[in-house]
Amino acid sequence: MNNTTKLTLATTWGCLLAIGASMSAHAGFVITGGATQGLPIVDNKFNTELTGLGFSQMSSGAQLRVDQDGFVDFYYIGAESGFNNSFTGQGAGLSGNNKGFLSEHNEAFDFSGYAGFTIAVSANDILDFSFTSDDATALTPVDNLHNTNLQGLGIYFDSSSSDPLQQIVLGYDDQTIDDDNDFEDMLVRADFRPGLPGPGADVSTVPLPAAVWLFGTGLAALGGLAGRSARRRQ
Repeated sequence: MNNTTKLTLATTWGCLLAIGASMSAHAGFVITGGATQGLPIVDNKFNTELTGLGFSQMSSGAQLRVDQDGFVDFYYIGAESGFNNSFTGQGAGLSGNNKGFLSEHNEAFDFSGYAGFTIAVSANDILDFSFTSDDATALTPVDNLHNTNLQGLGIYFDSSSSDPLQQIVLGYDDQTIDDDNDFEDMLVRADFRPGLPGPGADVSTVPLPAAVWLFGTGLAALGGLAGRSARRRQ
């Protein structure tokens, strides 16, 4: 191998490494503001499942945005509430079909998701989603885009990795009276996928995903959860 070839290969690898570093540094959710605490402190019925899947922190009262063009997949994954709650998300679609809706319908935890939809997002967008409840005293709406009632929003995430967050769980606390701060009254999983949505991208229904977890610490626990979920469906 001559010096010119070596130089060319070195330059190529250098470019690839730089591209890879750039992609890893800008590809996911960004949590802004709020107060963060360790997950075991949160009085959440699903703490065991969430920690088993790699979550170690929850930020309350924070606002969520993305730092790259792409898509966000939302899935309903469970609830523990005496009220009927719902979740709405809106993307950047321009032809009118740009909203998705999830309702609370099963008060059990299933991380693989019961139903879902996808929205298109642009770099530095504050995510347009909200939680609402039929409880007259509830924090409703909890509106991420307009920074409304965010004390009712809990964002569960993995703090063990220095990479940007590409998978989180949004937890809703629907009470203002006798508030229990458990952020489990409705749980929605959010997955970020980088891409170029384009100006006409619309919300679409996403198929139920395979039991996929991005963090290695949760694989064994997830396998057990997926098995139990499959048995329930049978």
